[in-house]
Amino acid sequence: VRGMQFKEDAGPMSHPIRPDAYIAMDNFYTATVYRKGAEVIRMYDTILGTGGFRKGMDLYFKRHDGSAVTCDDFLAAMADANDTDLSQFSRWYSTSGTPTVTYVTSFDEEKGLFVIGLSQTSRSDEPLFIPVALGLLDKETGEEVLPTTVLELKEMNQTFTFPVKGDVVPSILRNFSAPVKMVPASGVVNESDMAFLASNDTDGFNRWDSAQQLYAAAILKVMDGKEYAETLDLVLSTFGATLKDASISDDAIRAYALILPGESTLAEAVTVVDPPAIRNARKFVKKAIAKKFKTELTAAYEKLTACVEADTVFKVDGESTGRRRLRNVYLGYLCALDETAEEQIEAAKIATAQFEAASGMTDKLAAFNCLVSMSGEGSSARDAAIQKFYDDANGDPLVIDKWFACLASADLPDLLDRVVKLTNHPDFTLKVPNRCRSVILSFTASAAFHDDNGKGYEFLGDMLEKIDKVNSRVSARTTASSFLSWKRYNEKRASMMKAQLERLKAMPTISNDLLEIVMKGLK
Repeated sequence: VRGMQFKEDAGPMSHPIRPDAYIAMDNFYTATVYRKGAEVIRMYDTILGTGGFRKGMDLYFKRHDGSAVTCDDFLAAMADANDTDLSQFSRWYSTSGTPTVTYVTSFDEEKGLFVIGLSQTSRSDEPLFIPVALGLLDKETGEEVLPTTVLELKEMNQTFTFPVKGDVVPSILRNFSAPVKMVPASGVVNESDMAFLASNDTDGFNRWDSAQQLYAAAILKVMDGKEYAETLDLVLSTFGATLKDASISDDAIRAYALILPGESTLAEAVTVVDPPAIRNARKFVKKAIAKKFKTELTAAYEKLTACVEADTVFKVDGESTGRRRLRNVYLGYLCALDETAEEQIEAAKIATAQFEAASGMTDKLAAFNCLVSMSGEGSSARDAAIQKFYDDANGDPLVIDKWFACLASADLPDLLDRVVKLTNHPDFTLKVPNRCRSVILSFTASAAFHDDNGKGYEFLGDMLEKIDKVNSRVSARTTASSFLSWKRYNEKRASMMKAQLERLKAMPTISNDLLEIVMKGLK
């Protein structure tokens, strides 16, 4: 939600989860309708509780099973079953954009009171009903002194007070209780609190999210050329604690906690998006982590590799999938060490070994994704893996799609030239949507697409003209959207992206699907 849907909400395609109008019905199937819509449904459960939500569902099916229904029918069932007024909550259905909740906290040691003030801003003329789940942890011991409590933010500004015995660290928006942006009134995240929560929070989502915010703070400081040493120290401390935390018994949870925020997520945290700068800063922090913990990462990787190799039968249970996920996270960090010839050889060796020994696509793809971006001493291993993956696919369309997607998103300086060659590959066609997306859409998600020479934009414009003649749904819904956020880039990139939209608009035979997207993008 916070990657794809928040981005959509911030651009010209922003619309309520119940749109008032549309030109082409195909453009109705958006991240807002599906992902934000699902979050709105989940808020019912947060507000009413699991039991109340179940009562609402029972009444909903009793009234409407087998019938066509509306959003209002669903809301009415939830309200009636729980004898509560949800009229204010209904504003979520008609409000576009991502609401922002700003918070400020204070602790009165003399009175033993913790106070949190919340204020909301949105595109709604009246305040939304926003459930904000809160927990409090003792700042000294890390113990939870207030279990998850849902604060009902129904006014533009509200204050909530809690008696406490000592200073606390707030855990706000637990379990992502509402699809909003939560920001401190100061505009600056308390990095020490984020590190504390990343190690102590009892809420799984906030524990992960706190680490993500801390990692993002370091990456953005590196990108902006700001002093980052203190923040990076907190990142290394947090990463090391998570890496060694014996209380984490689920490998999948540890894996998620160790992954750096993605480039699309980082892009949502800046005013002017610079994809190459974001990628370089993220790589810098990832390498710093890998260098600091190379010994521990290597040992952990080898231990999990032994477990994987000991399994004579491929398993898809939670424990096995979690183990594979964590092992692949470790692999990603180890392969990030590629500055010297020796490091390049070592990275290629470990990735190749996993690639060749993989008994399932998860492990094979993870290793392949590392290999396709290798250069220098790793080039030969990269090229060998590319050929072997293709040969092993034996024409399977789904596997070939993966092959194309990995190659089209590789982190290589000549990526555009490689993508152009892929479009001339015998197995590539614009007539099969998934095959088209595997190359074109994968490339547009890369930093190389935004090279400031504008050739990536020109390439996409060329492809869109061809795609629109074959499948207007693909051109409109998946590829043209790569240009819609042009106003968020610097002047040079923005002008080049806008020029491509103007070019598409001038096409004499442009489809209605694509035209609707282009016209919204040019507003």
